[in-house]
Amino acid sequence: MSKPRAIIIGAGYGGMALANILGKAGYRVDVYEKNATAGGRIAAIHKDGYVFDLGPSWYLMPEVFEQYYQLFGESAETRLDLMRFNPGYKVYFEKYPTLTIQGDVDVDKHTFEAIEPGTGRKLERYVAHSTQAYELAVKHFLYNNFLRLRDVFALPVILNAPRMLSLVFTNLDRHVSRVFRDIRLKQLLEYHMVFLGSSPFQAPAIYTLMSHLDYRSGVYYPRRGMLSLVQDMQALGTAYDVEYHYNSPVQQILVEGGKAVGVRLPDGSEVRADIVVSNADMHHTETVLLAPEHQSFPARYWAKRQPGPGALLVSLGVEGTLPDLMHHNLYFVDNWRENFDSIYVDKKVPENSSIYVCNPTKTDPSLAPDGHENLFILMPLPAGVALSDDEQSQLADRAIELFARAIDVPDLAQRITTRHTFGPRDFGSEFNAWQYNAFGGESHLLFQSVIFRTSNQSRKVKNLYYVGAGTVPGIGLPMCLIGAQLTYKKITGNRKAGPLAESDLL
Repeated sequence: MSKPRAIIIGAGYGGMALANILGKAGYRVDVYEKNATAGGRIAAIHKDGYVFDLGPSWYLMPEVFEQYYQLFGESAETRLDLMRFNPGYKVYFEKYPTLTIQGDVDVDKHTFEAIEPGTGRKLERYVAHSTQAYELAVKHFLYNNFLRLRDVFALPVILNAPRMLSLVFTNLDRHVSRVFRDIRLKQLLEYHMVFLGSSPFQAPAIYTLMSHLDYRSGVYYPRRGMLSLVQDMQALGTAYDVEYHYNSPVQQILVEGGKAVGVRLPDGSEVRADIVVSNADMHHTETVLLAPEHQSFPARYWAKRQPGPGALLVSLGVEGTLPDLMHHNLYFVDNWRENFDSIYVDKKVPENSSIYVCNPTKTDPSLAPDGHENLFILMPLPAGVALSDDEQSQLADRAIELFARAIDVPDLAQRITTRHTFGPRDFGSEFNAWQYNAFGGESHLLFQSVIFRTSNQSRKVKNLYYVGAGTVPGIGLPMCLIGAQLTYKKITGNRKAGPLAESDLL
C-alpha cells in the first residue's frame, strides 16, 4: 500500500516540525519553500566574515522542545547542546543605572527590593502566581484544540477560574501596576509582550505567565547557534519520507469538490496530495492562494484583526570589544506607554524607542572575525509601515546612536566595519508577511488568543490545514512546536487534550 501524501507550503519552523511528525506517522511529505533555505524567520546571512542571525534569538520553554524531541526518541538538550544563561540578560534605561537579571527569583528579588522596598517578597508571590498560570496554560490550554466541552471545563481550570478570569479581563500593565509602582520594575515584568507581538496595555494579564520563564525556567541557548535549530530539525526528519523543495513558491491551492487536492507551482505544474497544510503567512494563504469561494478568512476578516508589529533589524560588525554587553540586552525608554501607543494605536514610528540588542559573540566568538564583535538590534515598528531605503537607513542610524549613548560607547558608529538592515518591506518580500509584520501573525489580544485565534483548519475546504505562528497557539518557536502537534491532531481526528505521545504517531 502506498503512503498517504502530504504537501506543506512553507519551511518555517512550525512547518518543519509538522513535516517530521507526519513523516514518522507514515506520510510521504513534500515541503515547498519559496526561498532558498528552510527555517523561515530563523535565518542568517554571511557578510564580511560575520554571521548575522536575522530571526529569533531567545530559547525559552525548554520543556516544550524536549517533549517534541521525545516524540522521536531523542533529547533536545543533548542534540542541541543547550546552555543556560547565568545571568540571563542586562537592561539599560534612559535615565537609571543598568540592571542585570539573573533569571532566578531568589537572587532577582534583591534587585527589586533595592529599587522599591517591599517588592522582594512581592516578586516572589508574583512569580509563584506566574508559575501557576504557566503550568495551567501548558497542561490545559496550549496543547488543546478545544473540540469538546470538557476540554474547557477541566477540574483544575474550574478550581482556578476566579483568578484566571481576573487575568483574562485585565490588561497586563494594570495587573502589574497593582503590585509594583516603579517604572523599571513594571518594564521588567511587561517587556515580554514585545516578543509576543503585543502591547502590555492591550494584552490580557494571563501573559503574566511569561515571568515564570524569566525568573524560574530561565533563558537558554543552543551552543551551535539558533540556526542549528533548523539544521537539527531537518536532520531529525532524515529517517522519514520528508523532501524539501527550495525556490519553489506555491501559486495556488487546488480545490476540487470542496477538498484540497494539491498545489499549482509557477511553471503551471500541479502536485497532488491527500492533505495540504500551509505554513505560509495566513493572510497570504487565505487571500492569495485560495480562490474567493474557498476562503474561510477573507479580506474582511483580516480588516478586523490586529497584526503583530513590524520591525527594523540592524546587524552590525564592530571592531574591538564591547565588554559591558551580555548576549541579551534590553534598552527601555522612560515613555513606556507612549512607545507602545505609537506602535499599536497611533501607528507611527516612535520618536524614541525601546530596543533589543543581541551580542551573540559573547557566547560564540566564531560569528565574527578575531578582535571583532557582532550586534543585532531589533526596533519594533507599527505594522503596515513600509520604510523607504532612506528612511530605513536613517532609522538604523538613530538606533545605533541611541544604543551607543545607552552603553556609553560614543565611538560605536565609527567602529562599525559592516552593516546590514532588514526592514518591513523585506518581511513582505521574504515571507509574504501580512502588513509587514515581523513575528509571523496576529498580536496576542484577548480575542486573538487561544480559542479565539485564527483556526488551524479551513472552514470551507476539506483536508486543508494551517500551522505556524499565524494560527494556534501563537507566536514563538515553542508555540510553533505545540502548534504542529495541534494540527496533526486535527488531521488525524485525535481529540485528546495535552501533548502527543510517541505512540500517537505509530
